[in-house]
Amino acid sequence: MKKFLLIFVLLNINFVAMAQNLRTAGSVLTDETCEILCAAAKNKSREMGVDISFAIADPDGLPRLFRRFGDALVLSATLVPAKAYTSAVTQSPTGNLIPFVADGGDLMGMNTCDFRITLVPGGFPLFVDGKIVGAIGVGGGSKEQDLEIADHILNVFSETLSR
Repeated sequence: MKKFLLIFVLLNINFVAMAQNLRTAGSVLTDETCEILCAAAKNKSREMGVDISFAIADPDGLPRLFRRFGDALVLSATLVPAKAYTSAVTQSPTGNLIPFVADGGDLMGMNTCDFRITLVPGGFPLFVDGKIVGAIGVGGGSKEQDLEIADHILNVFSETLSR
């Protein structure tokens, strides 16, 4: 009986922690915040003369927002949500994963276990107080263009948090 009670208490603590994490993520990635980040993506890409696709995922990698601006590459419409998903579930930029999934890497083969995982650079996690709250995915330009746009969006995210 004591083991049962201990397990019950531990499960309740875990559920409470999960619920608090969901509340934190939901209070940060509001519809308004997602639209601010989307506007930042659109404005920066237009300033650079690049048509992109942009996605935001929640901490579990589930979609919060997706936009394809102008004549962004059709492939970007598939890759960009995958970039956001991958960054959310791995809590890492997609471009940083390559050495870990290569032959002999600690996560070798991870990208073959989940079809949504991509190693294409352009996905970045969003953290608040060290906790994952979501991720973004940017694609449609060159690697350098995607990363410049993503960097701008991450700066806007930081500015939005400090308001």
